[in-house]
Amino acid sequence: MLDAMSVEDDAQLMQAVAAGDRRAMEALYAQHVDYVFRIAYRFLLDEDEACDLTQSVFVSLIQSARRYRPEAKLTTWIYRVVVNRCLNQCARAGRRLRSPSSEAELAEMPASEESRPDRIAAREQQRARVRAAILELPERQRMALVLRRFEQKSYAEIADALGCSVSSVESLLFRARRSLANKMLPLDIA
Repeated sequence: MLDAMSVEDDAQLMQAVAAGDRRAMEALYAQHVDYVFRIAYRFLLDEDEACDLTQSVFVSLIQSARRYRPEAKLTTWIYRVVVNRCLNQCARAGRRLRSPSSEAELAEMPASEESRPDRIAAREQQRARVRAAILELPERQRMALVLRRFEQKSYAEIADALGCSVSSVESLLFRARRSLANKMLPLDIA
């Protein structure tokens, strides 16, 4: 689990990584790869791009392990790297992200006991509308939404990851909520 290690354990792990300890590198990767990939995938909605970004994040973490200072949790530092990489990738690409395939389930809808084809089709249309509306959000709003809604991060954790204030996070989420509501897509992101 993310918070299972103490700040002291994180500092020791990063010192070992900085010293070139292969087992420490593997431990760092094993402890954090799932949520790094999850954030990248939910933001980029492309499995290949998320895999590439995840690998580049870990290369960067290992290369910069000597600079890690345990003033904050290691997970906060990692989130910051992931967020910056995602935002930079979008800026470099200079494009909006493509719509996900039908297998990509960004916003899971509650399972219905009804299995009528018309209900199934309606749910799939709603999922597609949610994915499309989220993809249309500006990058910082989308990242705040992903971290809050899908990663259950606190406003303070999101602020650390985005490098802004808690009030800025509140504003980003408010604007994202308003934008989604304007598209007739009620989504609980508070």
